Amino acid sequence: MNNCNLIKKNWNGKNLITVIDQQTDSHILIAIHTTQNGRSAGGLRMKRYDSREAALSDVLNLSAAMTQKFAIANMKWGGAKSVIYLTRDLDENERKQLLIRFGLILKNLQGRYYVGPDVGTSSEDMNIIYETGKPYVFSRTIEAGGAGSSSIPTAYGVFAGIKTTCKFIFGTDQLKGRSILIQGLGSVGQCLQNLLEQENAIIYYTETNQEIIDQVSSKGINAHFIHPEKIYDREYDIFSPCAHGGILNKNSIQQLKCKGIVGAANNQLHIEEDADFLKLRGILYAPDYVVNLGGAMGITSIEAEGFTEIEIIEKIQSTIMETLEEVYITANADDTNTVKAALKIAQKRLKYTIDF
Repeated sequence: MNNCNLIKKNWNGKNLITVIDQQTDSHILIAIHTTQNGRSAGGLRMKRYDSREAALSDVLNLSAAMTQKFAIANMKWGGAKSVIYLTRDLDENERKQLLIRFGLILKNLQGRYYVGPDVGTSSEDMNIIYETGKPYVFSRTIEAGGAGSSSIPTAYGVFAGIKTTCKFIFGTDQLKGRSILIQGLGSVGQCLQNLLEQENAIIYYTETNQEIIDQVSSKGINAHFIHPEKIYDREYDIFSPCAHGGILNKNSIQQLKCKGIVGAANNQLHIEEDADFLKLRGILYAPDYVVNLGGAMGITSIEAEGFTEIEIIEKIQSTIMETLEEVYITANADDTNTVKAALKIAQKRLKYTIDF
């Protein structure tokens, strides 16, 4: 059995669609983990990977996380995800035509899967996909009739998670004077930084994109830069991973000097057992799919259910605060890690209409 077949064998999802785009040699992977009322939703990730196996593992794991995310938020959607694995760099026209062809595949799924942006894609990309994939596209630009970027609702959700976690650690959700390290100051990280600044938190950030670092410096943003290789040298109250996943492993966890972890990145744990190591070290971990559900919840609620932005931000924050509090209480009561506690809650909330 080759590696790809082994990866698929360990996945308990519903459908996996794989297409090799002949014009660009890119691999299009769509993983539908569950459906509810015949439909599922999840973002499109578009990037270079080390191998097809890595891309396949990513899309399958992310699709399962989407099922848990929608379930724990009591949302009537099944979980799915898509990945375009780029085997080479594409010029602007090649990229656009690839997205148009992705839209045709999406259209052929006839509503079983709705797509939105993820790592490597944007609301502008959703505008392109919509040309051939409509109406099964979320998060187009506001000018094109969509709800725009999911960064703002995602950041508000992480912010709510930080406040809830601080309440459990310190007995108060007040963030004044709390030291918080944001790993990755992209669109979500920058919005989160603004929210934390309003609370008078002490903000640190680490970033590998020099252009972003220069922008932050030129704008005089109230955040202190920490070199990526130096993030373990300083103590923080909260570590907030807002870049790529897989950054919490036995080695990095051993070096961390923080009391809690609350971030927007997907699949932060390298392996599931790392949640036990965090518990052993006394670091309170907010499971990523609980904390970062604001983006999926916000965009689908605005575009599919007619919520206003103000209404959905309030709903996101209350949902995450209440759910995360339940996760922490359950973990304490069961003497287990927070990931197992969150999974227990998600399983209870799965609707009987979900078809695995």
